[in-house]
Amino acid sequence: MNTTNNSESYTITLIGDVMLARQVDQLLPTSIDSPRDARNVSKIKSKHPSTLSEEAYIPSAPWGTTLPLLRSTDLFLINLETSVTTTNQAWPNKTYNYRMHPANLGPVLHAAHVDYASLGNNHVLDYSEEGLVETVWTLKEAGISFAGAGETTDEAYEPAVLWVPRSVQEFHSRRVCGKVVLPSQMDEKHRSESGEGNGFRVHVYSASDHPQDWAPIPTFHFIDYSESTRERLKRLCMRSGMQSDSSESDARPALKIFSVHWGPNYSWTPSDRIRSLAHFLIDECDVDIVYGHSSHHVQGVEVYHGKVILYGCGDFVNDYVFRETFRNDLGAVWRVITREAEKGRFILDRLEIFPIRIEEFRACLLDVDDKDHIWVREKIEKLSVELGTFAREELGLDGQIIIDISG
Repeated sequence: MNTTNNSESYTITLIGDVMLARQVDQLLPTSIDSPRDARNVSKIKSKHPSTLSEEAYIPSAPWGTTLPLLRSTDLFLINLETSVTTTNQAWPNKTYNYRMHPANLGPVLHAAHVDYASLGNNHVLDYSEEGLVETVWTLKEAGISFAGAGETTDEAYEPAVLWVPRSVQEFHSRRVCGKVVLPSQMDEKHRSESGEGNGFRVHVYSASDHPQDWAPIPTFHFIDYSESTRERLKRLCMRSGMQSDSSESDARPALKIFSVHWGPNYSWTPSDRIRSLAHFLIDECDVDIVYGHSSHHVQGVEVYHGKVILYGCGDFVNDYVFRETFRNDLGAVWRVITREAEKGRFILDRLEIFPIRIEEFRACLLDVDDKDHIWVREKIEKLSVELGTFAREELGLDGQIIIDISG
């Protein structure tokens, strides 16, 4: 039974690709043995000693000035664009193979209060199935939920189950600000507010449409645009909550999110088949938020039937080569504001978009008068208009772009 205040709103924060491998990994306390990356980082650190020294680049550093915003949300979701392993068995004939040291994952993700990491992407198997297993073990040890790949097919395909408000999520994950805290160790007020019967469930699914070579792997959730994939996705997403007399554990969650790594790199506009699949996820799979990523730059937003589609959330942390045409150094924090409607389901009220720039391996919020803030705003608004969606003319109090979803 739910005992939270019906009048409250809840924030779901999403960001694009978080790539903590290669040079980012070398900057963190424990790193993979990679002489080439180590040499590159040594040169870069000599140019920026005050910001990239061992004392300065601590586990919270990749989040930069976005940290207070990220920590203030009810749920925080990322796309983890790397494997987390020390194995040396790289997937053969792949252009880019990413891995970060497992010792860094928990401290970095806990610093920003990350609740969920999508594994349905084109780098989770970069170091083979052995590397995937170590990635999964490391996430489990850190208390971070995941979907899209796993030790079993069920782990890959089934949704991660999250909770709002944050106190209830902390109760279920047994973590408070990243630290292990058992229910018996919580104070009485925290226990009463976050017990098993309280809060709202959020289901998060994850899948990827590439690489094709990974399609036969049963522990990786590969999708294409065929009718058979649509039938499978509908069965998966509609498995719970369609019977009015279903038990609470089988009832429809308050919110369904589908994280999908799709489309080519560096393309401003989603293809017709991507848009069609996004609409299908909403119309036939009862999804509320389609959470897209992979393009390496921001794409447009589509408000569709009272739901929202983020076609490309862009990059957030990485060490990639700068591409001036697509401005892959610019991204955003995407925050969906929800509120409870009838029968415990959520209504999506609005989307708030906070432009960021990647500087010295950190995500930095942009001031409204920064020319790059203007660039991100104009680009997202233009691309969204092409999808039939319009932002408010006025920015929010914190400089965020606002797109109304309901009403």
